Amino acid sequence: MINKDKISRVLIYDQKGRLLVTTKSVSFPKDFFKIKGQDLVMLKGSGFPLISKGEYIDTVFEYINGTRMKYTTSIDLSTEYQINFHVGEGIALEERRHSFKINVSFNAIIPFYIRNEEMVTFDEPVTVGVVNLNLGGVYFRSDFDFEEGDQVMLSFMEGEMELLTDILRAQKKPDSDIVDGYGCRFLNITQAQEERLARYVFECQLAEREKLKERNSKMF
Repeated sequence: MINKDKISRVLIYDQKGRLLVTTKSVSFPKDFFKIKGQDLVMLKGSGFPLISKGEYIDTVFEYINGTRMKYTTSIDLSTEYQINFHVGEGIALEERRHSFKINVSFNAIIPFYIRNEEMVTFDEPVTVGVVNLNLGGVYFRSDFDFEEGDQVMLSFMEGEMELLTDILRAQKKPDSDIVDGYGCRFLNITQAQEERLARYVFECQLAEREKLKERNSKMF
């Protein structure tokens, strides 16, 4: 069942797995030709690719709690500004923030953040220390006091990755009111960025395995 009030964005992929559309503008209009057990979904925007009526797609609904639901369906209507389709039963995908997580230690910069829909630009970008990373988000430490719900522009890998990032929680130190760091998820990450991030995570995993093998070999 679709939780219509908690959707953060919707993505559409073709049958070859190529990302076609990503949008936060999703609604569920009255369905005059209602299909039992299915909901009519309408995406609004601009610059949408034209998809043939009846073409099969995979659509992923991402929720603010990190849940991701995938539905295979077909296109009812496709224009530059609107896409309609029906969805029925979906399957839950693995939460990306829990997959491929690695411990890292590098600096990233934040040139601006958004709070209550107001953008604040720093005179000098704030440097933060990234502690762990995966395909869906990061955990970083900062001397600047951010708040849960802030959106920050996070730049790392020498500027190769620039991702708008949603702060989900401010993690406090044990038995303290002092914030240790911030758990975040990436917003509007493209397929190309996700693939590059996956390669980086894999490279870090390989390097860590080599270090572990080297340490074990010295013990015997």
